[in-house]
Amino acid sequence: MDEKQYAVFCRKGSDVDELIECAASPGMQKTKTAFQVEKVVVLSDAEYAAFRKEGFMQDQTFLFENRYYMWFDPSETCWHCLLIKGEHSREGILVEAEGYSYARYAAHVPDCSLVRVGAVPVQFEYPVKPPHKKKEAPER
Repeated sequence: MDEKQYAVFCRKGSDVDELIECAASPGMQKTKTAFQVEKVVVLSDAEYAAFRKEGFMQDQTFLFENRYYMWFDPSETCWHCLLIKGEHSREGILVEAEGYSYARYAAHVPDCSLVRVGAVPVQFEYPVKPPHKKKEAPER
């Protein structure tokens, strides 16, 4: 298995600023917990901006639909979570909803490119479309 990745998960944070503040508070760095991304959910940039600002405590269909991708494994002290990101955003949010449809536990990821996701499924929320592979011009 890959080397573990760690983040500070905050319970019932209301927005990204609160997650950042929670993670930076004295003592919270000691609570860094292992996590494993089970699925990536890509929102439109506008939907992601709304989610990161005010959507953590609101019911989110994409969290409910993906509830089976999220759980906490006490034997390994590891969060199995979703990585929520915007179509063009560098940052993201790790979410473990505990079966709820809101972000019950969440952690801020400043740079998603540093998160190892392996071959996990990626869900593109409408209107986001998966990137198209460029067709190669036929040889003549």
